[in-house]
Amino acid sequence: MKAPATRPVSSFKVLVIDDQQQMRQIIRESLYRLGIRNVVMAGNAKEAVKAMQLENVDVVLSDYNLGEGTDGQQLLELARSTNVLNPTAPWIFITANSLRTDVLSAGDFIPDGYIVKPFTDQLLARYIETLSARKAALAPLLHAIDAKKWDEVLKVAAGFIERRDSLSVEGLKQKANAFMKLGRFDEAQATYGQVLALNSELPWAVLGNANALRALGRIDEARQSLEGLIETHADYAAAYDALLEIAEEQGDQEAALETARAVAEVVPNARRKFRLGAVALDAGKADVAVKALEAAVAKNKGSVTRSHEENVLLAQAHLDNGDAKKALAVATDAAKQYADHPVAQVLTKAVCAQVHQHTGNVEEAKKLMTEVERGLQVTPLPDANKLLVAKSALATGRLELGQGLIEAVARANTDKPLVLNAALRAAQGTPVEAACQDIVAKAGAEVQQVLQDLQAAKRNADFVKAIELGESALAVSPSNFHIQIELCTLYLVAIGRVAGGAEHAARAQDLLQELDSKHPNHTRVAAARKFYRERVAASGALQ
Repeated sequence: MKAPATRPVSSFKVLVIDDQQQMRQIIRESLYRLGIRNVVMAGNAKEAVKAMQLENVDVVLSDYNLGEGTDGQQLLELARSTNVLNPTAPWIFITANSLRTDVLSAGDFIPDGYIVKPFTDQLLARYIETLSARKAALAPLLHAIDAKKWDEVLKVAAGFIERRDSLSVEGLKQKANAFMKLGRFDEAQATYGQVLALNSELPWAVLGNANALRALGRIDEARQSLEGLIETHADYAAAYDALLEIAEEQGDQEAALETARAVAEVVPNARRKFRLGAVALDAGKADVAVKALEAAVAKNKGSVTRSHEENVLLAQAHLDNGDAKKALAVATDAAKQYADHPVAQVLTKAVCAQVHQHTGNVEEAKKLMTEVERGLQVTPLPDANKLLVAKSALATGRLELGQGLIEAVARANTDKPLVLNAALRAAQGTPVEAACQDIVAKAGAEVQQVLQDLQAAKRNADFVKAIELGESALAVSPSNFHIQIELCTLYLVAIGRVAGGAEHAARAQDLLQELDSKHPNHTRVAAARKFYRERVAASGALQ
């Protein structure tokens, strides 16, 4: 593979992000002494995002602590996940030594380098030159990843692997990741195995291997591997995240709460605190939820990544914890902060209605719930939000609305025991608690029966009947993942076996696009993508 032409460092455009003007000036003067004159300055996350959107930045030098609001790690994750930054631009943190663990274990995106203050011009130059050269060498691979062209990633990665130099391991890493994205889980696991044979202690390879095992249905092996990873790398947050997902999938509420608490202690950022708060609230641990969500709100104050979610859940947690006054204050403040956000308005009114009902102001509760019902007609809500509104509806006597929302959530989440537990908890202590228990049980049984009937029809090669069953079930449970994925697979199997191959391929494509938008990282969606490519290529159905 031909080495890319190197640019002189003096031609680089460098973005400096620090909330202290004096520090920005010190870094700029250091860059000037290195011959770098094209320096863009940002004093906070908003200015940094704007700069990355407008400027073609070659290097980012950022502090970790950026004052109130977004920290450096949140900004890094935002920049990488939204593609506002060129994938070949190194991100280097310049910050205090005490934050090293937080930085290196904080999230899905890690910095390319880390410089401790104070630093010399020579050290800064070495980091910029070395990391920029590495990124430039990896440019074909990084651009293919950025474009999500996974077949291209495999081709380019193979070239890096053949080099047998310092970049070969990166080639193996991205090859394994591409296999996961393509639903080729056996090959992904084999590739991670190659890496672990070279170095059995690489945490990202152990994590990747565990995720491949999960995708292959080998859950116990995956869990053991992740637990071992945490024993040797106690600060590796992504391992806790994977264990939390396993606990939730298996309906182990105690393990989910324990794991969410552990990762929030390892990396106490807003995202992990919010996750802990949501898990605790669903588990009925309002006191734990209040503490975690208060931390999330405080950490996200003024942040470019903040949302109404943490405020709304905090208000609900306060109410569940017996503090109606704080609940009303938090919900009212959130309504003002997100005055132009339809979902936030529906949710804050729902919580306020609960508070007013609880404190005896029945007329105000009734008025607010009327507005909530009106908002629901034009504002789609995620399932977790539907349960909050259901709780408000049941608390204010709108039993039909509450039961309907609980049924919708139950039908969409028959495979998620903790969501179903939260649905039942929303009805706890209300006149319709028993009815809601029946609704949840019935929804699960009906979906399970439909899936069994669909599988039976498919085994008998009665694809017309199977498709009819699947579409009928989807009409009743339009958000159910299992129905969507089974129906998508069914249409692909039917290509070439019954009339209407092009129509079947098109319908499968529609279902797959919807699944991809809602569950982009789900292993079964990756497998469905792989099957789609194979079936369409074999039949030429869309040609």
